[in-house]
Amino acid sequence: MPEFNATNRPIIGIACDLEAQSSYYKLPLTYRKAVEDVGGLPILLPATDDESVKRAYINIIHGLLLPGGDDLNPGLYHQSPHPTLIESHVLRQRFDMAMLSACEKSGTPVFAICMGCQTLNVVRGGDIIQYIPEFSRTKPIPHAADPGKTGDRNTWHTVDIVPGSQLAAICSLTQMQVNSRHRQAIGTLGKNLRLSALASDGIIEAVEDVGLPFCIGVQWHPENLTGPPGERLFAAFIEAATHYACHDGAFRTP
Repeated sequence: MPEFNATNRPIIGIACDLEAQSSYYKLPLTYRKAVEDVGGLPILLPATDDESVKRAYINIIHGLLLPGGDDLNPGLYHQSPHPTLIESHVLRQRFDMAMLSACEKSGTPVFAICMGCQTLNVVRGGDIIQYIPEFSRTKPIPHAADPGKTGDRNTWHTVDIVPGSQLAAICSLTQMQVNSRHRQAIGTLGKNLRLSALASDGIIEAVEDVGLPFCIGVQWHPENLTGPPGERLFAAFIEAATHYACHDGAFRTP
């Protein structure tokens, strides 16, 4: 078994999405590129119910990246479905939740994005705001991209980063502009998660686990941000995965 050293990239498992009505896995290339660009070795994790395969995934990877997707089944957090629900593939939901639970036990670093962030919250016992326009703490701001425009950067909003949070230390910012691509969001925070970024209308934009070295969820899509804000998050994730590979997890080749 080879030892982990500086010439090896930490292995980052990226959960694949599935087409809801077909047998195809899918994943935007931007996730793979964002991991590669900061020194990680991305491997795709096809969703499975096989417990032995999931254990093998956990033994191989040094970090788990949960990408965006459609909506979780509201029954998972004891709500009835909203009319706007677009449910993600049930196999992916089961797989993501199982992998998050396994990573919590093993201490494997986790970076959860958009639906991945929401799944992290539900696994910890929290719930979801199913339709942001009906959320009324303050005047709503746009969170979902304008479907009449093209690209990932056509709608933006500002988030306030909580001082003293791990996210603040990583980004070295108190505010940042993020892309607006979600119509659902975290409601009640799950166990051991703390708020680390907030939009002006009260929507939770990022969370982190206070008891783990690296477990961060963001509601925006940093893989589509150019420049330091997105790169810093991925770089911090890769740094945590490298530390895990060297000190906490036995390094294995795929």
